[in-house]
Amino acid sequence: MSGTSAAEPLVRVEAIHKWFGSLHVLKGIDLSVQPRDVVCVVGPSGSGKSTLLRCINLLEEPSEGHVWFEGRDITDVRTNLNEVRTHIGIVFQQFNLFPHETAIQNVMLALQKVLGYGKDEARGIAERELAHVGLRLKGDSYPGQLSGGQQQRVAIARALAMAPKLMLFDEVTSALDPELVKEVLDVMKRLASEGMTMIVVTHEMGFAREVGDRMIFMDEGVIVEEGRPADLLSNPTQQRTRSFMSKIL
Repeated sequence: MSGTSAAEPLVRVEAIHKWFGSLHVLKGIDLSVQPRDVVCVVGPSGSGKSTLLRCINLLEEPSEGHVWFEGRDITDVRTNLNEVRTHIGIVFQQFNLFPHETAIQNVMLALQKVLGYGKDEARGIAERELAHVGLRLKGDSYPGQLSGGQQQRVAIARALAMAPKLMLFDEVTSALDPELVKEVLDVMKRLASEGMTMIVVTHEMGFAREVGDRMIFMDEGVIVEEGRPADLLSNPTQQRTRSFMSKIL
């Protein structure tokens, strides 16, 4: 873990609003994330957490506001989004693996299609990243032959293969059986210890307390409170945060 410093933020979200029709999902979000920071985002369902993540890598276009990445405004219409997204990995609750491709083929695909790597180079990177997530011997297995936790680790390896500068995790353990959660969280803890900048939407408060540099509590499209995870978990200042924590802890 690292503390924040006065360096240029890796990501800066400025006054982000998002409407879906008449539904106002994000209501003026401001957020800065320093290099190497692990920021955990918590809050009730429907509070806008996942939409915020999707706005950061512009899978969803903000209705208003700006997203800055490495000092440039990536919400500018002239931005090459495909190039930006190669630097921002995202892993979802659902694994989104191609069922008819092996684990190693799933990891190789974007390396070949997006980055233009040859087959041998892509395979070498894919083997390295599968080993990184503890699946060195599972490269030739198809998703249907893997547990949920293993499939999610393949999805993480696929994102890491692109050598991202930022990783976004959207409730990546919530579809898993409880006994499979730990193996995924262990991979994420190792990434944090290696200095990966991460924004993690999660209900895993033990992970947030142990690994997070900062916790953000969202409700109804706004950031209600933020601070050190231990402070928000043990001694939140806002009534809405207290009410949420009392229900989940």
